[in-house]
Amino acid sequence: MYHAIEEFIQTHNNLKPIRYSYSNIKKMTKGFTEKLGEGGYGSVYKGKLTSGHLVAVKMLANSKANGQDFINEVATIGRIHHFNVVQLIGFCVEGSKRALVYDFMPNGSLD
Repeated sequence: MYHAIEEFIQTHNNLKPIRYSYSNIKKMTKGFTEKLGEGGYGSVYKGKLTSGHLVAVKMLANSKANGQDFINEVATIGRIHHFNVVQLIGFCVEGSKRALVYDFMPNGSLD
């Protein structure tokens, strides 16, 4: 699964979303201290970029799939810019750790 994700990222290295390391994800969420929600996909945490910009970090649950859902989300949502769609800022893929970093929407939902 991770090979398919990594191959996609290398092939499409011009993607708009920023690739973050897992250590960056831990820092921006202050060690995953502020959980916003949880579902079948994983958990969402509030975070802050070094610029001060608030984000929602979706930590994806381990999946037995080949990573196609993750690839689809990064490829499609990462290129969409519309006021009705929350902006995908970045992503993380490190071993089994997968995360999506979105603009924070106060009183909003990522569902």
